Amino acid sequence: MSDRGTRTFRQIDAEPYSFPFDGHWSSADTALLVLGFQQGTISALSATPAFATALDLLSVALDCGLFVAASRRVALPDGDDVVPAEGSGGWDFPPQLILPDTALVVEHSGDNAFYRTPLETELKARGIRNLLIAGLPTEGLVHATQRTANDMGFECLAIADACQGTSETRHAAQLRITTFGNGLFGTVASAAAVKAAL
Repeated sequence: MSDRGTRTFRQIDAEPYSFPFDGHWSSADTALLVLGFQQGTISALSATPAFATALDLLSVALDCGLFVAASRRVALPDGDDVVPAEGSGGWDFPPQLILPDTALVVEHSGDNAFYRTPLETELKARGIRNLLIAGLPTEGLVHATQRTANDMGFECLAIADACQGTSETRHAAQLRITTFGNGLFGTVASAAAVKAAL
């Protein structure tokens, strides 16, 4: 994490509105969520490009002093063809995903990183109000988590090229839904736009 104290940033060029809506965000009130980047899921979705983008953003976010939270899905008892079995080689994070000691890691079943985890409590305890979101798949874990976060009062931005769906069509459709109604569930931007603002 950066030792340069709290840093403020300019708004991110996003759709349908610049992020955050009120124009004010900093390293003290913003977190990067890294959702579902497990070895088996990356392989099943052929999501290496999205993972590489997320890793690049993680490095930049840490340098800027942002808090990081990561989620790892646990397969439901009746099985799941995308989520690897807990403890298997495909279940863990790839070795390239090196999280700092300060990062929060939550484990959850289903498509919502807030469900039965301490994620909301931990974010709010740290004064986090803005979330930058990367993860897999877009139409599952990413969207369900973002919708829940929005309902909890967080300002959310999905990083389009740091996410990937089970198909390109589903990925694109889910991002359109995210921005529906002038950003009902948040806003969407590219990794380049996020990095330009940091």
